[in-house]
Amino acid sequence: MRRSKFAAIGVAAVMAAGLAACGEESSGAGGSDGVFKVGFTSDLSGKYALNGVGQRDGFKAYFDYVNSQGGIDGHKVDVTYLDDASDLTRGTANTTQLMTVDRVSAIGGYILSNVCGAAGAIADANKVPINCATVTDDLMDPVQPYVYTARMVQSNEALPMVTLAEKLVDSDKPKVAIIVYASAASVTLQEKLEALVEEKGWELVASEQVPLTASDASAQTAKVIAAEPDVVLGALYDPLAVEFMRALKAKKVDIPFIDYDGASYTSGLLAVKDPNFHVFSSFSLDGKGEGEGLEQYRAALEAAGVDPTTPYVNNGYAQAFSIGEGLKQCGYPCTGEDMQKALDEQDVDTGGFAAGPMAYSPDDHEGMGFANFYYWDPASKSVKASLEGTPAGS
Repeated sequence: MRRSKFAAIGVAAVMAAGLAACGEESSGAGGSDGVFKVGFTSDLSGKYALNGVGQRDGFKAYFDYVNSQGGIDGHKVDVTYLDDASDLTRGTANTTQLMTVDRVSAIGGYILSNVCGAAGAIADANKVPINCATVTDDLMDPVQPYVYTARMVQSNEALPMVTLAEKLVDSDKPKVAIIVYASAASVTLQEKLEALVEEKGWELVASEQVPLTASDASAQTAKVIAAEPDVVLGALYDPLAVEFMRALKAKKVDIPFIDYDGASYTSGLLAVKDPNFHVFSSFSLDGKGEGEGLEQYRAALEAAGVDPTTPYVNNGYAQAFSIGEGLKQCGYPCTGEDMQKALDEQDVDTGGFAAGPMAYSPDDHEGMGFANFYYWDPASKSVKASLEGTPAGS
């Protein structure tokens, strides 16, 4: 997969504080009581709590189900859940605690790429893998030994988006607008989209960033509408995506908006029920379909009382699935270093839950290489796939 480097934001500001508490000995050896130990830190109370809570619920549903079935090789998995509120200082403190006090084998969560970037240095110092929901390109290329993502890297969503745009727009040279929420990872996606639009000879009429401090996207939306594009590509999470689609409809702008995988089924697609809104996802959005992996997904969520359409539940479950499969390969006890070796060999069939296998290698820590797009079909009054099995790339 082609990738490019992008400097992580805020790592230096918090690295010293996080590394100060790191010990020299590799952590994550597993508990003395015979249980595997895993950690989770994400935004459970801050700006992105809607997604962070769903992510936690999916993560928890997986491990609760595994434990109800006897654990992994007869060993239960003890998970410690912490709230970082997408704050760098809290995120690094949580990471340090989980690695040096709780001595986990791996950590999931990290809904904001900036927090993942800061935690990456701590993971490397302690030799404990972290699996981040969102990463910047510099954490994947060159590969950081202890940083993984179960998802597709955001910059690699660029080619699938452009591929779908070609299918939807009846023009050899469409006018394209781009709008993103300005996280580090989404800005990288924006740059990749701009490059692909130029490469194809399309006309880029607007490229807007919604600041992280903004409460709405009205100013950027107005500029996009004024540019009169044929298609919009972007990275807006649910509240902003819904606001954007409603603004287009209010102005009677009938064009496709192809969004990244931060939007969801219930809070995104079902909130607007607009066939012009296309959402990217490597994982099942509603839990429906066939396959052993989907059957387990449904069983785990049903046992937990979690709706599979809840935002980010699928992402949290995917992280937990990857870590759980790593623990199976690692065996008990599992140090962070042993877990890293197990993950580097992971290539697991997801049984219909995802668009492809969950696979890493020593040179590639991006778990997903394929994805689908979904939209609301008014004829059937249901969500359908607008493009399936499209490969990653930028």
